[in-house]
Amino acid sequence: MLRLSRALVIHELERLVDVSPGRIDRRAWKARGLECRRERHSHSGPSYSFDLDILTLSADSAEDGRWELFIVTEFWRSGGGASLHSPKWLKLVAGDQTDVLRWIKRHRGD
Repeated sequence: MLRLSRALVIHELERLVDVSPGRIDRRAWKARGLECRRERHSHSGPSYSFDLDILTLSADSAEDGRWELFIVTEFWRSGGGASLHSPKWLKLVAGDQTDVLRWIKRHRGD
């Protein structure tokens, strides 16, 4: 079974809910039965800065199951603007990972 935290799973989820760069300004939308929300948090200081992009996906139906997850993308830069670190990670905060993987499999061919 695939682990949810794998980059491939994260990429597939983002693709299925259409997180394309041209739509980065969206704050809330629905996609394939999911509620999708995006938040952005930033900090800028003299020695470093960072942006956090948090995508929340939640399902609440008999067909999709009941689950919620966060996909967090971090952008860290030095005081001079050089990229330091840009990890992306996923955290399932409610529900079961098998429901999430089943949702991906069902919508992969759309």
